[in-house]
Amino acid sequence: MDEAITRALAVAAQLDRALADPMDERNPASFHAAVRADRDARFPRHLCGSALAWGLAEYLIPAVSGGRLTSLEEAFALFRVLARRDLTAATTIAASFLSALPVWRDGSQSQRRAVAGLLREHELMGLPVGEAEQGVDILAREIAAFGDRHAWRLDGRTSLIDNGSQAAGTTVLARTGDGPTAFLLLRGDGEHWWFQPAHEAHGLRGGALSRLTLAGVPAGDAQVVGGLGQGLATAGRTLPVARLLVAALTLGALDTCLRAALPYAEGASAAPGRDVEGVSVAPGRDVEGVSVAPGRDVEGVSVAPGRDAADRGVADRSVAGPAVLAWRLTDAYADLLIGEAVGHELCRTAREDPHAFAAASARLACLAARLAGDAVETLAGALGAPGYRVGIVEKMRRDSAVVGALADDQVPPAVPEDDLPPDPFVPVPPELSWLGPPPAAPPPPENGLAAAARVIGEDGLPGPHAPRLLELLGFFRARRSGCAHAEAAAACAAAWMRARGRDGYHMCGGWLLLCLRRLAELLGQEQPEDGGVRRVALVRLRKAAEQRRLFSDHDVELA
Repeated sequence: MDEAITRALAVAAQLDRALADPMDERNPASFHAAVRADRDARFPRHLCGSALAWGLAEYLIPAVSGGRLTSLEEAFALFRVLARRDLTAATTIAASFLSALPVWRDGSQSQRRAVAGLLREHELMGLPVGEAEQGVDILAREIAAFGDRHAWRLDGRTSLIDNGSQAAGTTVLARTGDGPTAFLLLRGDGEHWWFQPAHEAHGLRGGALSRLTLAGVPAGDAQVVGGLGQGLATAGRTLPVARLLVAALTLGALDTCLRAALPYAEGASAAPGRDVEGVSVAPGRDVEGVSVAPGRDVEGVSVAPGRDAADRGVADRSVAGPAVLAWRLTDAYADLLIGEAVGHELCRTAREDPHAFAAASARLACLAARLAGDAVETLAGALGAPGYRVGIVEKMRRDSAVVGALADDQVPPAVPEDDLPPDPFVPVPPELSWLGPPPAAPPPPENGLAAAARVIGEDGLPGPHAPRLLELLGFFRARRSGCAHAEAAAACAAAWMRARGRDGYHMCGGWLLLCLRRLAELLGQEQPEDGGVRRVALVRLRKAAEQRRLFSDHDVELA
């Protein structure tokens, strides 16, 4: 068991319990409140304020700068748990964390004190994401700094992720004579700095996106972060952490969608190719082959919530039917477990081998975010009308699509690891010194795939899964170096090695088989039934929901 992960999840559980039951409509931090704010296009200020008041503000500040954040595992867990309630609130606070990151890493002591003071007052930073036409402005095309080396005037505009056009500061890139330079800007008077509504977004409604215009904003040496002309390196060192947090946010959204979809699969056992009525159904097809566009109800029928099951009409049933929905639930559950294992492995890489973190994040965090986002879309489409009526599922579907776009659009191609630069804009892999001094260098870890194959081959496993696991482990070991799916399989194998003595499900290899067969399916490899692996996964999923626990490979009690 990794102590850093255990501590991080314990802190995240405290946050969730402090925010109280999200199913209680009277709770201002509930799913009901999130949906209502989304439909009214209001920013979720109460949820943000409650989370920050609990102490989340201190976890936006590294311990070496006076806060409480000691590891990326804590950031990953906290944003994941907050995102399961409302992606708008979680994304906004995560954006504030990322905007302050260059200051923690490269800023002066006075800059760190200023940003820490803002966060402790529950003010948030805005994260520039560029104009819609060109995406993230990594080349500093949008903002220019005019003047001499010590007295600039900044002009330009950029889109921000912020808290309803109320950002107290931001870190922007601007063109200077020395090259792109990062500047810390704290909110000034309205003559030089003002907000406008950004293009209306399909997701993250309520003001999480706005447009910032700078008109002659004064800036001097005290505002420069990381040195003149170092803006690309400063921004580039933030990208690996940003990718990791995008994965955490989408995993939180997937947790909520799984929880909302489970009741509609009642009575199904996820047996391949069979629905609850005994009708044969091809995997991935709706019952009777019917296909309905995601988010549409069936024949426009609407049924009020709370009706007895015996009186339910068409709109109370999922589009896919219980058995096929159960099939998709187990796939989505596997996607979540894979994303969690990948996220934790990336956090461990950042801690133990920071020089490899940027390259690993480019390959793996984007894969984890894409798997979770696709699973959210699939569940929303399978639910159909109930997904719309529940509300939170449709909101998570729209929000996760926007959040996922903040990561790379596609997983980098499979190339030999030595040929992949650590980051597109950073020639030297970054140290994570902003989190404190690095730990003593551990011995080089054995590849997770090789270690798992060795243990299974030498010791065997109780139950029937050993031959299939050895087959799948060999399949992934044969993939080219740099294949994101193979590296995700290695992360799952490493996670299983640490947890294999936890309970019977891990000792027999069922957890690892669920994850590896799913990754193989995603690579186009058809998989056999594997002796009830899906059925056991569905049982565990339902048990975690009944006990109000996070859908996770770890035991995390929620509100």
